[in-house]
Amino acid sequence: MGKRTEASRRYKRKRTAAIVIIIVVIALVACGFVGYNYIKGKFGKIGRVELDKDKVQKSDLDEATQKTFEGNTTIALFGLDNRSTGYYDRGNSDVIMIVNVNNDTKKLQVVSVYRDTFLNIQNSDGSFHKANAAYAYGGPEQAISMLNKNLDLDIVNYVTFDVATVADAIDVLGGVEIEIESQSELGYLNDYIEHTNGILGTNAEYVYSTGTQNLSGVQAVAYGRIRYTSGSDFRRAERHRLVLTQLLKKAKKANIAQLNELMDVVFPQIKTDLTQKQITDMMSVMLDYDLKDSRGFPFEKCSKNMRGNIGWVDVPCDLETNVKELHEYLYGTENYDPTEAIKEYSYEIINQTGLSAESAEKDRYEEIDNFDGSNDNGAVSDGSDSTEE
Repeated sequence: MGKRTEASRRYKRKRTAAIVIIIVVIALVACGFVGYNYIKGKFGKIGRVELDKDKVQKSDLDEATQKTFEGNTTIALFGLDNRSTGYYDRGNSDVIMIVNVNNDTKKLQVVSVYRDTFLNIQNSDGSFHKANAAYAYGGPEQAISMLNKNLDLDIVNYVTFDVATVADAIDVLGGVEIEIESQSELGYLNDYIEHTNGILGTNAEYVYSTGTQNLSGVQAVAYGRIRYTSGSDFRRAERHRLVLTQLLKKAKKANIAQLNELMDVVFPQIKTDLTQKQITDMMSVMLDYDLKDSRGFPFEKCSKNMRGNIGWVDVPCDLETNVKELHEYLYGTENYDPTEAIKEYSYEIINQTGLSAESAEKDRYEEIDNFDGSNDNGAVSDGSDSTEE
């Protein structure tokens, strides 16, 4: 595979962001192997930015809910889709993940929030839109506020990625083992390989067979962009998490040279408000963590064409039900009682979409073929090209 140039990085990437994985977790695993004394000189490559805490909104959580968060570290991760690298203030966060580390059980859990989830994005007008627009409107502060207010969370730390290095990071680790399940999936994969090569200026080869394949960086990026098979955008998010799982496995088997190169590739593309101490505290036990499983949010969902400047969205059916399930999954909280704000948002989503909890069962996993060549992203104008191919 050919290396990317600065010109190709600035090239119109459209949806390359779709395959972004939790690079910071891989980096922490790498750090756990080589030791703090070795990597402390590389911490300077990580871009640390201060989060404006005054702009981060939180839900009105009672004391009992706050106690369920004890012993857990929850971080928001955003993968941006911008035309140029190195810009982290705005952009559509086409990958949104919630990573929770249970410090007692040593379990690491990942929730992918579907980028098109119809939520209150915390604009001053209280508007509902696709979740990925929150970052474009108000940067990490508004994106974190969106997660906190819609999901009854108390997130105060985040990591933002420049997605241009994802393919290179995968190549450093020698690719990832992925099963190509059908001829249909194989056909879409090769279509996306060709398109991604054109975007990134690379020459990755086609994949010629179904079954388990070792995918290069560009091939894995292309795999994660597939949406036009059964499961649509929901299946695409599952592909993201599968790539993450496989990368973690490879990182734990990597040699020192690979880990050193991985940090050199990854660290410059990270922006975070985490301090070195917070990172090293996580690093000290990261190797003990077990990526038990991962989920996509909403758990119960439907698809709806909202038309106008929004287009197709993933509707929580309903939000209150999904928030209850989220708290049980992340924190083991049974029979969680969402805040009044969540109940109000849930009612408003039902009112605007006409879809309730009863709608999810009949609509679950239904493939929605909404591709007509137009920009159905519903994203705000931030200088990025968000058209799906």
